[in-house]
Amino acid sequence: MRSEPRRWVLMGALLWCGLAAAEPLVGSSVGNADALVAEGTRLYNKKRYADASGLYLKATRANPSLLPAYLGLARARLGAKEVPAACTAYRAYLRSAPDIQDRAKAQREMELCERQLKAWRKKKKNKVPPDLTARHVELKAGFFAALEDGKLVGPDSAGEMLTTLVSEGYLGMDLGEMGHRLNAASRAATDDLHRRALAGETLPPQQLNEARTLFDLARDTGEPSAQATAQAPFLEGLAVLQAGDSARAQGLFAKAAAAAPDRTEYRVWRAAALQRGGDLGGALAVMEADLPTDSRTDVLRAEVAKRKSPEAGARELERILFQRYPTAAR
Repeated sequence: MRSEPRRWVLMGALLWCGLAAAEPLVGSSVGNADALVAEGTRLYNKKRYADASGLYLKATRANPSLLPAYLGLARARLGAKEVPAACTAYRAYLRSAPDIQDRAKAQREMELCERQLKAWRKKKKNKVPPDLTARHVELKAGFFAALEDGKLVGPDSAGEMLTTLVSEGYLGMDLGEMGHRLNAASRAATDDLHRRALAGETLPPQQLNEARTLFDLARDTGEPSAQATAQAPFLEGLAVLQAGDSARAQGLFAKAAAAAPDRTEYRVWRAAALQRGGDLGGALAVMEADLPTDSRTDVLRAEVAKRKSPEAGARELERILFQRYPTAAR
């Protein structure tokens, strides 16, 4: 099953030129669904059907369980002469609203849309868009399988399949569940990476490089990670430090420290990046400014003094051993 969704993902990427990757996918990051519906209704009443259609569509992404958005989308598309897309929206609305009060009216509207679609197909002949129903069923199955395997980003991932579904115009309340679960999994993954990094674990470069995509995925499927402003530059800093770019790494660690002043580890990593880049004095300045009583600051002081002269190094080491940490009396 994996190979077929993968082929469709690639087709969608070629057709849509990466549009979905540049915009939020689903959830609150898309916008305020109620406000989008209200503005869509205002434009619909002014017969600006195409503009109204775009807002209703965004509303179905912002809150996939908001039923009026689907009906508004169907009517706006029909008004804009987008007959196949209008029928798709009507089907999504009726599928999602089995017991709603105006179902009978919506059913009649959909039947009218289906008759128009039949005539439209005869007229357009070879220009009829393909039926994507079977494809979307497979993509949804692939999404949940990838999510179960913990494959959130990259080829054949849950993130890639959700992006394809959105870019190809899939409509359905289940987008809400998909976005919610992918959002939760992305945030959990970044929290785990951050925890392991702070514990001193050397993380593989691939995992560190995927962290930024995971943060973006969490943002684009709902609420972003609460600590993303600090965690994201910290993990990125570790990645570029592993790649040998100590100058850029120390800048990223400084950004992380500014976002989370209580995290002393970020300051230590900034000093480590400076030291690795050959700026031992800069590393010491950071530690003395932020962590003057830390034992690691003493180590740096001794090393800086040693580089000045062996005598200066010996005096600093003596100070650390017998003044900074006096021997306990027996």
